Amino acid sequence: MAPARDDRKLAVRLGVAVARFLALVGQAQVTVLDGSSMLAVAHSLVHDGSFAVPPTLGVAGHDGLFYSKYGLLLPLLATVPVALVQPIGAITGRLDLLEAAAAASLMPLICGALAAALFALGRRLGAPRPAAAVVGVGTVLGTYVLPYGRDFFTEPLVALGLVVMIERALARRELQAGTALALAVLARPQSAVFAPLLLAFLVLNGGGLCAAARAMPPLAAAAAVTVAYNLLRFADPLEFGYRPPVDPGFTTPLLEGTVGLLVSPEKSVLLFAPAIVLVPFAVVALWRRQRATVALVLALFAATWALAATWHSWQGGWSWGPRLVIPGVVVALALVGPWIGTHATRLRIAALLFAAGFVLSFSAVLAPAGLQQLDRPAGDGPQLVRQYAKLPELTRRSLRAGRSTAARDDDYRRYLALWQAGIVRQFGPWGLLPALLGTLGLVAALVWVAGRLRPV
Repeated sequence: MAPARDDRKLAVRLGVAVARFLALVGQAQVTVLDGSSMLAVAHSLVHDGSFAVPPTLGVAGHDGLFYSKYGLLLPLLATVPVALVQPIGAITGRLDLLEAAAAASLMPLICGALAAALFALGRRLGAPRPAAAVVGVGTVLGTYVLPYGRDFFTEPLVALGLVVMIERALARRELQAGTALALAVLARPQSAVFAPLLLAFLVLNGGGLCAAARAMPPLAAAAAVTVAYNLLRFADPLEFGYRPPVDPGFTTPLLEGTVGLLVSPEKSVLLFAPAIVLVPFAVVALWRRQRATVALVLALFAATWALAATWHSWQGGWSWGPRLVIPGVVVALALVGPWIGTHATRLRIAALLFAAGFVLSFSAVLAPAGLQQLDRPAGDGPQLVRQYAKLPELTRRSLRAGRSTAARDDDYRRYLALWQAGIVRQFGPWGLLPALLGTLGLVAALVWVAGRLRPV
């Protein structure tokens, strides 16, 4: 295996390349209810030093104010870019647009870090550099994770925490593994269900109770912060804001949710992440020599799947693909790297499946996932073929938008989701120059980083 320092350099370069590509095709806005609610928390913290949000973006708290029901970590991270754009917003008078763009800019960074972490985990599992690189980049860009590198959801952040947790646990860095899982819990409190799995792995994989004890402090801290946040919002340590009838909880039969996540044309994991079909082969190949690690990954996948399949909205709302199982899918795909090994045929098969996944999901990069709601209010989510069929119409409308001030306040779903189209729609011909310069700068930076990846 190559020296760890060389692996770290390559992991960083891969992550930077993925982040720059996602920035190039980003949308620079927050378009979903979950993201808008979390952005409202960041806005409130920066402007008022409060966690309260507008009533339309939260649920009633114990003090008459309204609070977001989503995890705390992503809003806290967003306070940094949101605070940084305040002077520019004061000058331009478009602070709302700038704050949304600043918050959305975190997602390419998070997904770039996820690609780097997957590469590091692949190497830790014994995968050669090419195989680890294909899986790391392919999982982020070659599955339905791709459009989530642009919108403001917590699933990529949770997946990052789980991947780092596994890699650090294998490196016998229990405190760091616990910290990674603690961050996942702060991003999405449901991630606390993974804590027993990590602790059991640390005990049974040769570390004993002492190893598990070393992972506990950050987990205890995350639990304390979560309890404090619940008390602040709802005066109840176990109240998260998910209340019936809007959120009735885990009411879907497991079989019903499982069938939907497997065969639904709007949510099938087999359609939206074609490379997932390689995971069973990887499990069989790795079981004998890395049984404990494979068992941990399968347990994480199963827990994620069970939580998603039994949730009242197993579809994850109107979103691209089976959003709620993203963390489980990501960690499962990490096993593919060592299965590929030095087999050229396996590498080509994996690359082709990731390429197919990229083609299938790139339509959700070019056009908003909510586009199909305009003429298809029913259903479990957007469909692959319909998404591509809408692109010509959106392209024509976006080309005309720069000449019409009416387009500025029109429904964003009627236009291309690229930030270049958005800036022209909002600022007219004045937006052409920054759109062109920004695109050229990002392309040049991406080419430069990609050139440094050739030794892989």
